[in-house]
Amino acid sequence: METNEEKTKKPVYRVLYDKDDRTWKIKKDGAKRVIASFPTKDEALKRVKELSETNDLNFIVHKKDGKFQKK
Repeated sequence: METNEEKTKKPVYRVLYDKDDRTWKIKKDGAKRVIASFPTKDEALKRVKELSETNDLNFIVHKKDGKFQKK
């Protein structure tokens, strides 16, 4: 049975750098597909912020080396 916390848990999107493609990608946790790819981190951040405002979701930003930058 689901708890209240599980019912209200927001989806989490991640902004990640793909070394092979040299692009910044937005990906939803647990999903296989990439939502969008951008040549710059700023463009990816702009898009994920737009998504978070319209879809009520959380996002995590990573540095190029894969470490967390901010939540």
